[in-house]
Amino acid sequence: MRARERLCIAMSDHQRGRFEGVHAGEHIAFIYEETAELAAFVVPFIKEGLASRERCLYVVEDAERAEVIEALATGGVDVDRESRRGALLLINAEEHAGPPPFDPARLVESIRGRAAEARSGGFAGLRVAGQMTWTLTARIPDRALIEFELLLEKAAGADPLTVACMYRRDRFNPAVLRQMIRSHPLVVVKDSVSLSLDGMFQNLDRAIVQGLLQSAREHRVPKGGSYFHQGDPADEIYILMRGLVKLGRTDSDGRNVIFRIVKPMELFLGDPALLEDATRPASVSANALGDSRALAWNVQTILDTMRKHPAVSFNVFRASGERAEEYVSRLQDLATSSVEQRLARQLLRLAQSVGRQTVHGIAIEVSLSGQDLAELIFTTQYTVSRILADWRRLGVTDAQRDRILLLDPGRIAAVARMDVRGITLP
Repeated sequence: MRARERLCIAMSDHQRGRFEGVHAGEHIAFIYEETAELAAFVVPFIKEGLASRERCLYVVEDAERAEVIEALATGGVDVDRESRRGALLLINAEEHAGPPPFDPARLVESIRGRAAEARSGGFAGLRVAGQMTWTLTARIPDRALIEFELLLEKAAGADPLTVACMYRRDRFNPAVLRQMIRSHPLVVVKDSVSLSLDGMFQNLDRAIVQGLLQSAREHRVPKGGSYFHQGDPADEIYILMRGLVKLGRTDSDGRNVIFRIVKPMELFLGDPALLEDATRPASVSANALGDSRALAWNVQTILDTMRKHPAVSFNVFRASGERAEEYVSRLQDLATSSVEQRLARQLLRLAQSVGRQTVHGIAIEVSLSGQDLAELIFTTQYTVSRILADWRRLGVTDAQRDRILLLDPGRIAAVARMDVRGITLP
């Protein structure tokens, strides 16, 4: 696993309280090697859910049901009592996934329906623990499993729904496990928590990362809310853990421009020069495109870390260069490309960042209005609406309120003059 993708830190007791103590809406991947490891994770996970007045659903293969019941009972769960009052449900894969063929969207909707039923039944929410080996028995294609996890990640943030997807390392293709790790904000491996942090922190000793995580503050911002506004004090650096955030600026005439869409595990801040002058106000606003969560550090904490550890300074320099290259590319688009080309290129960039393959095309499930798209490519909402309407008539795209579907990515790539084969979906 590349260091820039993932940092792994052993959990201290303090970190167990902050990061293993799960909040409603978390989506966890647990990767284990032995049954003992599974029990050590899942029993506290279920007990915490019951103590929080959540309904707990455990997806288990029938052959292992007795072992699961014994492990829960040994861990202090009164299985009979919790089952009678509907707080603990043990179901098999068929009850969970429904009849074949496997449909990722159908299963996610079923889980969301169970979450709604739990709330209407007086529970605080739904907590799901799923042993994912059932997908192997059912011969679920890897692509369908990955799509399910991506859809579930979006659902977990919107509902009173907490999910732990549990993968036995020796049963799954390593490439699939790597994808699972990238698609979950929180990953637990043995006694370690793995968080997808920005490249700023790569190549640091484990103890240093522990200290940074302990000093982080969690910010949760609902759809339409703001992490900060243009002109606010810009004294924190953020790493987005869930959702999407748009960074935009308003000029003196009230015109808006969106500079960047921040996706999970990326860093964002109020001003590019913030590390040079911590007194600078935010030059942009950061608004959540959906329910979101981020970790934040005071600028001084990052500066102290940079002074003590030159690797951080090097990483910041490299990240700044990547951002500058991105902005130069967009300026070149503005100077040399038509509006239609700019829109096509922006849609392909979004597809590469947050798109997923469906039977109808590439779905970009982002709540971007026509005005947002106009501000991303420096044009008017009317022009964007006209182009999208033309593309819809031609069967190229289908833009809806919370989703843009690229029905014919090849034709979009032709307009953009880009090679669609170079797009790798998350």
